[in-house]
Amino acid sequence: MFPITTHRLMFQRPKGTGTFAPSDILRAVLAVIDLEGLDDARCTALAESQLNDAEKTRLAGFRHDRRRKSFIHGRLAAKAALSAYFPGIDPQSIEIGSGVFDQPIIVGGGDDLQGMSVSLSHSDRFAVAVVFHRAHPLGIDVDLPTITDVPAILDGIAPDVRDMIRAHDLDDHGAACLLWVARESLAKTITTGMMTPLGLYAPSSIDRKGACFEVRYANFGQYRTLIWPGAQGWLGLTLPDQTEFDPASLLSSMLWG
Repeated sequence: MFPITTHRLMFQRPKGTGTFAPSDILRAVLAVIDLEGLDDARCTALAESQLNDAEKTRLAGFRHDRRRKSFIHGRLAAKAALSAYFPGIDPQSIEIGSGVFDQPIIVGGGDDLQGMSVSLSHSDRFAVAVVFHRAHPLGIDVDLPTITDVPAILDGIAPDVRDMIRAHDLDDHGAACLLWVARESLAKTITTGMMTPLGLYAPSSIDRKGACFEVRYANFGQYRTLIWPGAQGWLGLTLPDQTEFDPASLLSSMLWG
């Protein structure tokens, strides 16, 4: 059986939660799937049992095996997070559709899912998804850029950003992993994707917080990103800047480290 873990995330905010009760929006569920033990037969079986008819129709339209697998992996992570957030829910009653920017959208599932959102990501090793209330936006990314990706990721970064990176003794590969995951998770949170000039996502600060990094942004002061480095993948979670969250509470039960 391949490893799949779910983690309940609890947040606090000192400055209010809009028109929503804190208990309704200051929580989320993160699902992490280690894909190393997920062979083709198991992947196909899970797709049959977890995907709904609309998702299966989309899946049948993909020509390339890699695209089929990435679609399944992302949906399986999303369904795992939803099942943990709403125990007893039927995963096949829910479609993870796509919006006009290809962002994942929760469709169906009944009244309980009104107002809920999902962010998902996958790499060669992991598939991750976080389910949350859209009144408290989040974004997730997991990746491990290759050595050949490094020059393109680091090309053109400002001298002050290079200084922030050097302060943490990160080599070029580590710097590329951190910047890429930060950009991706922020872009998913604000629904821009990577269609915006990369300089717009420039950090204003990079700090070390125990086992993770904390990135804040020059142009998006309302958000920050927590990033956990790992030998098999770097994980980034973007959240509202004024939201309080203890990253150690997540690391203690994760596959990272």
